[in-house]
Amino acid sequence: MSIFKQKAKDFAAAGLNKLPDRGNLFLRYMTGVGDHNLDLDDKTISSLRESTRDYDDKAYKQKVHGPTGHVFEEVENPFVEDIKPRSGAVNPYGPGGSKDVAHTLGRFTAKVSPDKKSINIKDRYDMINEYEDPDLVSGKIQPKKAFNEVKSIFTKRPPGVNTPITATPATKLARAAMYLSPTKPKAFDVDIDIPYSGDINNKEKYN
Repeated sequence: MSIFKQKAKDFAAAGLNKLPDRGNLFLRYMTGVGDHNLDLDDKTISSLRESTRDYDDKAYKQKVHGPTGHVFEEVENPFVEDIKPRSGAVNPYGPGGSKDVAHTLGRFTAKVSPDKKSINIKDRYDMINEYEDPDLVSGKIQPKKAFNEVKSIFTKRPPGVNTPITATPATKLARAAMYLSPTKPKAFDVDIDIPYSGDINNKEKYN
């Protein structure tokens, strides 16, 4: 890469880092900047860490006894603090999922270090999965599909039909833009080591 192209990419990455993280990641995907000099907000990093925590039965339930000692109810226990990050796949789209995670990385994989000092977060940022229309990333201009995305912003869902966590006006506009884009977006890898506990304070490391 020439010095000019390197400087241009540095400048673009610095500008994108000033945007909200969902826009930062999406525009890196659409423009080909990828993970170059990526820097996510502490709030996003905290949300990623929070979503790796393992809520087992002992952590979130306590038994409520009746007058005779009979257990008649189990409720969430707000006083348990021993809820620790875990390794494995994380899916923020289910019940109780994090909007911050769903609107940035989405599903990702976490791995807690053996010394429990850090958590490695890995993801392939793209719009290719079993729920998305393949035409989004085809590079074919689809004006009708773009119009339908914009139209859906103003369409009310029938009573009783839940709105998906990612069905926001911003997301619909982004999909509309993708349908009108003549270029294929370029997927990129996200690989971050974040502190196991404590304040983030830009202590995360981008690999």
